[in-house]
This record gives sequence, structure tokens and C-alpha cells, in this order.
Amino acid sequence: MHLGLAGIERKRMKHAVNYLRFLLLLLLLIPGILSAQTGIVRGTIVDDEGETVIGASVVILELKIGANTNADGIFSIAKVPAGTYTIRTTFIGMDTITEQVNVEKGKTVSLALKMGTSSTIIGDVIIEDEKLGKINKQDFDIGITKISARQINLMPSLGAPDLAQYLQVLPGVVFTGDQGGQLYIRGGTPIMNMTYLDGMIVYSPFHSIGLFSIFDTDYIRSVDVYSASFPAEYGGRVSSVMDVRTKTPDLNRIAGKVNINPISTGLLIEGPIYRKDPTKPGGSGFLFSARRSYLDKSSPLVYPWVKNELSDSVKGLPYNFSDIYGKIHFSDGLNSAAFFGFYNTDNIKYEFPANVKWNQFGAGAQFRLLPNSSNVIFNGNFAFSRFKSGLSTVSEAFPRESSIGGFNGGLRLTYILNSVNDLNVGLTFLGFNTKYAFTNSYGLITDLESNNTEAAFDIGYRKVFQRVDNAKADSVENLVVFEPGIRIHYYNDHQYLSPEPRVRLKVNLNRIALTAAAGLFSQNLIAANSDRDVVNLFNGYLSAPQYVPNAIKDHTLQTSAHLLLGGEVELADNLSTRIEGWYKDFTQLTNTNRDKVFPDEPDFIYERGKAQGLDFITRYETRDWYIYATYGLAKVTRDDGIRKYPPVFDRRHNVNFVLSWSRGEIYKEDAKIEGKPNFTERKWEFGLRFNLGSGFPFTQTQGFFEKIQFNQNGAQTDYLNQNGTLGVLYAEEVNGGRLPYYHRLDLSAKRRWQFANRFMLEANFALINLYNRANVFYFDRIRFAVIHQLPILPSTGLTLKF
Repeated sequence: MHLGLAGIERKRMKHAVNYLRFLLLLLLLIPGILSAQTGIVRGTIVDDEGETVIGASVVILELKIGANTNADGIFSIAKVPAGTYTIRTTFIGMDTITEQVNVEKGKTVSLALKMGTSSTIIGDVIIEDEKLGKINKQDFDIGITKISARQINLMPSLGAPDLAQYLQVLPGVVFTGDQGGQLYIRGGTPIMNMTYLDGMIVYSPFHSIGLFSIFDTDYIRSVDVYSASFPAEYGGRVSSVMDVRTKTPDLNRIAGKVNINPISTGLLIEGPIYRKDPTKPGGSGFLFSARRSYLDKSSPLVYPWVKNELSDSVKGLPYNFSDIYGKIHFSDGLNSAAFFGFYNTDNIKYEFPANVKWNQFGAGAQFRLLPNSSNVIFNGNFAFSRFKSGLSTVSEAFPRESSIGGFNGGLRLTYILNSVNDLNVGLTFLGFNTKYAFTNSYGLITDLESNNTEAAFDIGYRKVFQRVDNAKADSVENLVVFEPGIRIHYYNDHQYLSPEPRVRLKVNLNRIALTAAAGLFSQNLIAANSDRDVVNLFNGYLSAPQYVPNAIKDHTLQTSAHLLLGGEVELADNLSTRIEGWYKDFTQLTNTNRDKVFPDEPDFIYERGKAQGLDFITRYETRDWYIYATYGLAKVTRDDGIRKYPPVFDRRHNVNFVLSWSRGEIYKEDAKIEGKPNFTERKWEFGLRFNLGSGFPFTQTQGFFEKIQFNQNGAQTDYLNQNGTLGVLYAEEVNGGRLPYYHRLDLSAKRRWQFANRFMLEANFALINLYNRANVFYFDRIRFAVIHQLPILPSTGLTLKF
């Protein structure tokens, strides 16, 4: 029997290896199949610091054709006739550059260009990677939110500006609590959200005090949040994806930041390692970021009125965390490689209801190749990360423990057919190990461990249908953008091949754009906690079980189908609004068996889920003003075959309003400054954020009883003389009650000074929960007490940039 099982496993591995070989061969053959006979002009554009320039316009003057640089600063102009041409590159706020190129038939011309910051700063212009208030007629805006570091800095924040606090204002995002709460994106639980950091999978992107992520805002280049119907290059999750990309280190000079506030201190430093010619792109550089919180020590002194409602013996806010990130970057202007790593810790000492401690670390590498002899762009990555957590409570005899760790990598090929159409082909692979140990209130032990490997092949095509104005040879209008794609995801431990078609469509009218998207999704990973848990301090991870008695499908994976419809309207200059309607059918979900009493009953059950909603988003942005307002209407339900109920994160109404006003130029204060200023931030900046949300559902209490523990002596327990614990009788209707409405107002103010064009000092002040609203977090049934969210919290801080 043992040899038979081993033989079967070897056979499975052989099939998987052959499958990967076939996909890799196909991936490498596609460029030859699609090779053109005309020439191609392509390249990269960076700024003075070596950072990619997004949205720069590159035009061949003689032919009046061109392209814009993408998110990686790459442009490509295909089907260029043989000849000698002049290339002109322009971008708002940067110097225009020209370059002569000689294009040969069937060959590719690769350029590495560097754009310097313009010496003349135009006060009424914001340098952005998109035109404010204008519809992007080439890319999709529905179902995806693009976040920049500038936008994060505009939000009023406790301590330093943080991605976690900005995510809470996005359409469809629900945040359940300041302390131990979680982020839920359009009906999906946290385990259904995939997070990438430069291509590396990050298992725990947020700290236990939900106002802070593990990312330092100042090393973030961009964040793409796909809240529904994400494209085929992403997979392994059934709800959403957050793709975080870090900036290129400054290749010109040593630069950095030091900040201090009542929550934490932080340091970021970056600079060149080696650069042969500062006037040309390329070189090597480093970036290092570290942050340490001391909220557990500072809160009793700074916020003495903050009473710990969970434990009388614990003073203040018992949170402590640290974050470290480092990166080394190499580039010759066209090709690049980077090596990076991170380490995070989190420690919560609440005593009651729980103490939680977790840490995670990871390291990875990524590269980009633009070979002269090929018409394609190669991107690749490989990384390893690991997360480990433990939870101990006064009500459980044994602690919970969970860990997950593994590798992921991939190779992606991009073939740009012309200035707007492209073909993407990708091969990804990953493997991970999960461990979980838990003893429930009945003394039943759950001890699970598994090893998993997965591989996926995806292909996506972007076709832009255009209309050319014959009266103007260089006037082109994008009418329709069509993106079909498919992902084929193979789960080796389940021996299951999941075909997942995806499609996105955008129709551009006059000042109006209509968008639709749909797709199928799957994932292996499940959460170790139940959706009954209001306080999710413990992050436990499990692989999908091999067998569950009430399976809906012929496999044990979690699956979903998404449908997304939306429209965007240009109302006026710098003002746009959009509507997004979304629907997610979670066709098979895994949840813990809340009704388990006896050892022979299953640990998990399957259920179905549905989530639907409508989001309204309005945005107005100029150099002085930033206004962002959203209203979301949503409904989320789960059905386990016995009961239909709303999960604890089902928020029906959600309103967010963000306002920022800035004024004054700090670089005008110093008459000694000549040429280009190093800092272009405004002198004054004021911010406001208001949030209103309907109450979360909860299961009401029906009564109490004395619960006898049998987990030590079993049937020999002297239950007549034992003092039992207080047990709770829950109402029959799961989550039949609703908490009160949540609302909160935050304010912030910043003042900046510049010294000798080398240093900038920022003093900031924020007031969180201005009118001290007593928002309910949850109700402690055992102690019969209401647990509230954070009260009014002022915050001051200093930041020095150089």
C-alpha cells in the first residue's frame, strides 16, 4: 500500500512537471510566432532620481505616431517603417528631450532616456500620472483603485500617514474596528484578499491595531487595489487583489526621512551605490526603512483618558509592532534587477480576551529584461515569505498556533503589438506549508499540517479600437478597449485544473465611459477562524481540506464568479464621478463547523455566499484642492444549507468624505535657491475625513448556563463538585441583531519649512474622532459590557526630510 501511494504521488509530480514544461515552451515560442517585419522603437524613461516616469508622451515626429509610458516607465511603438526619425519625449513639469533613431526592418531599437525636472515650476500644475478629472480612455478605472503616496499623505492620520487608513475610504471597503478589526473588500473576507509586495506574496499586510499597515508610505511607488473582476495575471484568491510596488532608490544623492510622533518613530534612507555617468539612466542604489511603535508605553502617558475596556489590569493601548524593509536596485537604463526583504512583528497583550503575537519575514528578487534581439519585454520574480502567529486566552486551556510559509515566482512576457495593443503571457508557481493547532471549548483537538504546490498559466490580450481623424493625422480617439483573458490554475495537492476565463470591456463616448467585467476565480487557502469572531486578533491559515461531507462541487477549493458594471462621467474640469455595480457569487466557501460537538463530526462545512452592491464615487482635484466622496450600498449573505445569515462584516450603508486644501510654496522662502528645488510640497496643508456606516450584525444572547469542562478527565470528570464556567445560549437566528451606526470625524494640519534646499521640516497635527463619538466595537457577553472603538485622540509629530 505504501509503495502504491508513493507511485501515485510520483506519477502526479511527473504530470505536473510535464505541464509546466509545456507552458514554458509555449511562453517562449509566442514571440517568434508574433514577430513583425517592421521595426519597433521602445525604451524606458526615468527621472533625475532614477524613478520611472509614468504617462510620458513619446512621439515620432515625422510619422506623427507615438505611445505613452506604462506603470514601469516603458514605451513601445510598433510597426515603424525603416528609416531615420526624431523621437520627442514630453511630460508636464519635466524637460522635453529629443533623440535621433535609425529603424531597420525586423529589428528593435531600444532607448534608455532620462528626463530632468523642469527648472521652471508652474504653480497651477500638479505632476501626476493621469490627467485630473479626465477619463483614461486606454485603461480600466472600474473595479480598480490606483493609489499614490501623495494621496495617502493627504488623509488625516493617527501618527504617520499610512496605507491602512487610506484603504478605509475606498469604495466597497468595510473596516470592522480600530482594535483587532479587519478589512473586507466587496463581500470577501481577509483570507480572500491577495497582497503582493513587488511580486512577493505577503500573508499579513496589516497590524493588529487596524490603523497601520506594514508598509512605509515613503517607499511606496503605487498601490493597485482590484476590488472585483481582476485580470488573468492575478489568481489564487476569490475576492480581491492588492498589488504594492515600491519606488526605485534615489540614484543621485543620499536622501531620507526621520519622523517621530506619539505612536512610533521611523527612519528611511536611500541613495546611490555606484553610478558611472550621472547624466545617463542606470546605476545601483539602496533603500532602507525601519519603524518601531511604542504605543503600549506612550498611550498611558499621552492618552490617559483611554481606558482599556477589555482588561482592567492593562493600561492604555497594549499594541507594539515593528517594520523593517530593505532593497538594492541595479539598472543599466533598460534592464534592471532588485533584491529586497522585510521583517515585521506584532505583539498584543490584552490578557482578556486574548494575547496575540506574530511575526513574518520574506526576501525576494525581481528582474526586467529588454533584449535588443527580441521584440518582447521579460519580467520575472522569485520570493520566499513566512508568517507565524499564536493566541492565548483565559477561556482556552491551550493556545492557538498557526504558521504559513513558502515560495512564489513567475515569468511574464509582454509583447506590445503597437502603441496601444499588447499581449501578456505569464507563468506563475508557488508552494507553501500550513500548520494549525487548536483545542476548542469541548476539549477536542484540531492539529493540521499540509504542503501544497500550485502553478498557473495565463494569457491576456488588449485590443483598442480607434478612430483616426483624417483631417489631423496625429488625432486618434480610443473608442473601445477589449481585454479577454484566461487563467489556468493547477492545484497539485487536489489534482485539480481550474480554467478561469476573464473579460473586461470599456466603451468610450463623449465625456462618458461604460465598463463591464466578469470572471471566474478559485483559491486553496482558508481561514482558521470563524466568521462569528468579532475580534479577529488571530490570523490562522489552513489549506483547503481534502474532504468535506456537504461538498457543493467535485473539489474542495473555494470558488467565485464576479460581475462588474460601471460608468464614468467627466462633469467638469478636474471633476469626475463614477458608478460601480458589483455582484459576487461565492459558489463554494469553507467555514468552521460552528455546530460541532462530537469528535467524529467534521471540522469544516461548505456554504454558499452572495455579495452585491452599488458604489458612487466623486473626485475633484486641483493643485490646491482634493475632494473625494463615496457612498456604498451593499448586501452580503451566507448559506450553509441549514441557515441563511449575514456575516459580521455586512455593512449596508457606507459614506466617506475626504477633503484636503493646501497653499503656499516652501521653495520660494529661500532666496539662495537656484535652479531646481528638491522639495515641491506646499507650505500649508489641511485635511478632513468623515465616515458614516450602518451597524454590523451580531447574534443576540438568549440566556446563560453553567458549562462543565470535560477536556481533562473525560467521562471521569466529577461534574457534581466541579465549578463550571459561564456558558452562553445564543439566539437561534445567526446575526439577527444590528449594532448602532458608526460615524467619526478626523482633522489634520501640516506646516512645512525648507532650509537651504537640502532639508524640509514638517510639523503635523491630527485629531482623530473629533467629537468623541462612542462607537460600539462589540458587546462582551460574559462581562455584560459594551466595548467601544477608539475615543478622541490628538496626535502631533515632526518629520525631517533630506
